[in-house]
Amino acid sequence: MEEQKERKTRLRRQILKERNNIPEEIRRGMDRQILDRLMQFDEENPCPVYLCYANYKSEVSTKEFMLWCLHQGKIVFVPKVKTEEKPAEMEFYRIHAWEELKTGYQGILEPEPLPERAFFKWLAETEKKAGEGAERIHLRMLLPGAVFDKKGNRIGYGGGFYDRWLAGWEHLADGKPVVLEKIGLAYEMQVVETLPAECFDKKVDRVITE
Repeated sequence: MEEQKERKTRLRRQILKERNNIPEEIRRGMDRQILDRLMQFDEENPCPVYLCYANYKSEVSTKEFMLWCLHQGKIVFVPKVKTEEKPAEMEFYRIHAWEELKTGYQGILEPEPLPERAFFKWLAETEKKAGEGAERIHLRMLLPGAVFDKKGNRIGYGGGFYDRWLAGWEHLADGKPVVLEKIGLAYEMQVVETLPAECFDKKVDRVITE
């Protein structure tokens, strides 16, 4: 177990160093390509609701995609880290405009944690309105990460926020008429053949790169 953890730590450090060294002009071009592929994927496989991270430092940019989603009338939720809980947990809140995001945990842009905009409150109300026999609720989550492999395994940044949230989600959603599709966003240099995976690591359904 410790050896596997050390392998993940070394790989995370190596890939993030390489990602941080991508020149800004090249990164912007790759972000544009990823945006185009994301929009094309949504047009071919429409989804009305996105749970989307706000990019930080050298992560794949999500701002333009969120703006596009909002313009299209889609529902967008963004995560906020709640540091008052131990360990700190992540929750999603709906936004109606990019400007609603403010600098929060470790300098990351976050939404205001308004109870009426909480994801799980929205989901409960949506399920209630739909009633029995309704079509499944389709949700799509965009995940950041340090490294991905071709089987959908993911190494995050070490905080475990997404793994814990998804573990809770799997328990909550069991047997319910709801589908959460998980998409990792990364540059091609972040994708390797295989990754060491542990039982608590959560896979993504697909990875979109430039």
